[in-house]
Amino acid sequence: MQKIDTVMAFYGAWANNDLDGSLALCTEDLVWDAVPLKPFEGKEKVRSFLEKFAVGMSDQRYDIKNTLEDGDLLMIEGVENYKKNGHQVSIPYMAIFRFQGDKISEMRDYFDLKTVEQQLGLTN
Repeated sequence: MQKIDTVMAFYGAWANNDLDGSLALCTEDLVWDAVPLKPFEGKEKVRSFLEKFAVGMSDQRYDIKNTLEDGDLLMIEGVENYKKNGHQVSIPYMAIFRFQGDKISEMRDYFDLKTVEQQLGLTN
């Protein structure tokens, strides 16, 4: 499986509310750094955060615009779309995935947190 296929399977499982399926594609020592937030280290800490984040979420979709692969890295530019508690969110993002073998070992997401908060109706 190519790296982009693994990432799309990760996103697909997440969009289908299959967190186990997403995390099965990751190493146990997974590190996820959603750059405006603090990093989560270890698969169980990532799971805990994503379980909380998923509450009230539906209709997840990832529109991938560009990818760049080099060695164990895959970089993605796209737009993440979802509904959460009745609010539509569409946020441009950049993500870097590092692989160990065929599994994701590290994820870094770059996005504008203020835009997310505004779309969720949390700020003006």
